Order: sequence, then structure tokens, then C-alpha cells
Amino acid sequence: MKRSIKKFYLLKYYYLYYKILFIIFFILSSNTIYAQNKIPSTFMGSSLINMPSTRPVDAENLEVRFNHRFGSTKKGIYDLFGLDEGANVAISMDYGITKKFSLGLARISNLKTYELRTKYAILTQTTSFPFSISFHGAIGMETEAQKVILGNYLTTVNSTGNIIGDAYLKKLNYQEVDLSYKDRTSYLASFLISKRINDTFSIQLSPMYVHRNFVKPNLSNDRIGVSIGGRIKITKTIDFTFEMFQMPKRDYIGTNYETVDNTNADNIQMISGSTINSSYSNPNGLLFAYYNNVYRDKAVPHLYTPISLGFDFEAGGHVFQIFLSNNKTMAHTQYLRGADYDIYKKDILLGFNLSRVFSFENVKDLE
Repeated sequence: MKRSIKKFYLLKYYYLYYKILFIIFFILSSNTIYAQNKIPSTFMGSSLINMPSTRPVDAENLEVRFNHRFGSTKKGIYDLFGLDEGANVAISMDYGITKKFSLGLARISNLKTYELRTKYAILTQTTSFPFSISFHGAIGMETEAQKVILGNYLTTVNSTGNIIGDAYLKKLNYQEVDLSYKDRTSYLASFLISKRINDTFSIQLSPMYVHRNFVKPNLSNDRIGVSIGGRIKITKTIDFTFEMFQMPKRDYIGTNYETVDNTNADNIQMISGSTINSSYSNPNGLLFAYYNNVYRDKAVPHLYTPISLGFDFEAGGHVFQIFLSNNKTMAHTQYLRGADYDIYKKDILLGFNLSRVFSFENVKDLE
């Protein structure tokens, strides 16, 4: 019964998920009449809050970005709304090799991640073509050392009577291993599809595919999702921006799915069937087993849907973005894992991005 209800809600979720995608695609596909052949730039900069926008980095231009995500604001003024927790910081540079193709490198403090990325503008919105399309690809490597426990393969570990021998058996049992650089590498491919609806409103839909060389138990190495973002122009130099990631699956919280799944809401281990038969077969015991295993049962907790809302300010060649989000991640290959904080519990963070474009077009003329 429980499984049927879960299946029903999953099918309902998928129906709503693809219905939303269809509506957005319909909006993107609808044509809008403009006086000029080429539509003005859709977004203020080459990036939304998290994902790149379809706006390319111009040829022989270097865009430098500084991104910050502070800690949870939940403790209020005591932690200065998350500033005391320290920030996840990213520094990146993207260079326009041609007017359509750019290559970039980023370093993110979380997991000491390095990211090599590229963007290519395939099509640009005109009066005869309803939207802009770009391709975005990235390779991310987490250079911070990571250990994982693959699981316990021996049901019981008999003592050898020797401390060193017992420790060795325990190590074999839990299979603790160091992840290699290859294990810590992941890949992203995404198409950025945007449309300038009018002078005020623009929207972008970015279907994504991510492959991770290593994942925790009960997770797939491959994942798909979509970023939905846009902007509402307030003044000539100020935009309201928003972005959300949707994916059928997110990473669970914890190191081992079965361990988390076998723990109830009170963090007490579930009682096995054999233990119930041997020790809880009386009426009081069965009642306690029902309370522990069924009444206090909980779903395996997962990371949350990433949502961000903020403002863009343009001044003197700089674009400054300030926003609220529930997602501390900044590596493009990590967005589909899920967000860190639950917005329904008013758990959010403050973040900002600062970008500056340096042009080298006139350097050759001077030479």
C-alpha cells in the first residue's frame, strides 16, 4: 500500500514536471515581432545567478568573476546572517576566443574544485528565429582528499584475540578507500535556450546532463535536470533575476542509503524481522515494534530543490548580483546534486557575484 501511494505521487510529480517544461518551451517557441532583425541582448551579463546565460563573452574579451555564498541566515544577527560561517568562494575567468566561442577556468573553495568550461553560441534570437541557443560544457575535478566506506561485507567479525588483528578485520569489513582524482571528476553538457519576450521580461531554459565517475551507494552516475531562470527589468541598470533547478532525483543526506533508510525519526535502528520473531513476539513487544518501525518511520532525507532570487546592478563595466538562495554550491557539475538548505524551514543564505570585463581588442591596434 505504502509503495503504491509512493508510486502514485512519483507519477504525479513526473506529469507536473514535464507539463511545466512543455509550457516553458511553448513560451520560448512563440514568435515576437520586433522592428530590428537582431534582438537586443537577453540578459545583462554572461551568467544568471548560477548557470551561464546565452549571452556570449565577446571576442578578445576576458570576463573575471568573483562569487560568494555565505552560510545559513537561520541564526540571525548572532552569526551576522551567515557571514560568520565563512563563504564558499569561486574565482573564474572566461575568455572570448571568437564572438561565439569562449573558454574558461574556475576554482571553487568547496571540495577545492577546479572547473574547465566552454560556451558556444549556436543561434541568436532574431525576428525570424524565436530564441537564442548556446551549448555549455564543463569538466570539474574535486582535488580535496575524500574517503568513503563502501559498506560492511562481513555480517559478523569474530575477535582474533589480538588488537591489531581485530582492527585489520574491521578495516576489511568496512572497506574504507581513498577516492582517486578520476573518481572525483565529473562532466556536464547543457543547452542554454533563452527568449527575450519583450523589453521587460526574458526567460531561459537549460536542460542538463551530468556524469559523475563515482557516487554513493544507491545513486546513479548519470543525472538529468533543467535550470529555469529569467529576469525582469526594473530600470535601465537594475534587473530582478530568478533561477531554479528541477531534477527527478537528488542526492540523499548521509553516507549510506541502507543505513539511513533503516533508521527511524528518532535516529533509532529499525528492528529486524528475525529480532521481532525472537524477542518481540508478545503483544507489548509487537506494539513497540510497530511504533518503532512503522509509526516513527521516516523517508530517507534528500538534498533540496535549488532556488535563487536576487537583483543585478550594472555600473561602470561591472555587473554586481546580490541574491538569496538555499544552495551553497557553485561548481556547474554539482548543481544537480541538490541544495544545502530547506527554504520551507526558512533556511537560506546570502550570496553575491561580481563580474568585470576586460577588452583586449584595442591592444593589437596599439601595437
